[in-house]
Amino acid sequence: MVGILSPAQRQSGAVIRKTSSERDMDNSPLLTHLKLVYKISEKDCARLIPLFETLEVRKNEHLFQSGDIAKYVYFIEQGCLRQYYINNNGEVRIIYFKVEGGWCSELVSFLDDIPTELSLQALEDSKLQIINQKNWIYAVTHIHSFTMGFIRAQQDTNYILKKRLAEATVETPEEKYLHFIREEPILLQRIPLYHIASYLGMTPETLSRIRKKITHK
Repeated sequence: MVGILSPAQRQSGAVIRKTSSERDMDNSPLLTHLKLVYKISEKDCARLIPLFETLEVRKNEHLFQSGDIAKYVYFIEQGCLRQYYINNNGEVRIIYFKVEGGWCSELVSFLDDIPTELSLQALEDSKLQIINQKNWIYAVTHIHSFTMGFIRAQQDTNYILKKRLAEATVETPEEKYLHFIREEPILLQRIPLYHIASYLGMTPETLSRIRKKITHK
């Protein structure tokens, strides 16, 4: 059975193992990411880091599910998450996988305090840095370099999703899989094949046939 964090656990802070003030900033993957990827100064990093808290989740636990209000933005220090929805036919459709260095949330729900139709689940034991709405608004209002860095990250994610949608209309199932293993070889080693099949919009049986065909070429 899939593990699900209760609303009280997800939203009250009960699952937070330690606060940012208790960890060594010099060894923080979040700090490294902010400096190297977002080009944020030491001064601004010192303002940002205390706004986050550390959350550890077990494999298969949900951060939020359809009908919940997303209470945090998540940065992945270690682990793998998937965001997905369930369509009207009851089929799971995976939107993306995110691993170390990725950001996850559902910003419409997070910013507007409305229920989401999406779900976010850990596929591995994961260590996350999380920021709540109040701290998020402070960060994007007062720290320009963080705002611009996150906008760029969102643009990259949107580009990938749009590109994938466009390719899905013309690629065969085999081409979709070959494209996936070229672009995401690491994910192939970390994610169950039935999740990959859902991400590619095919059944596990179809994916199995494709893999056997490729193996015997």
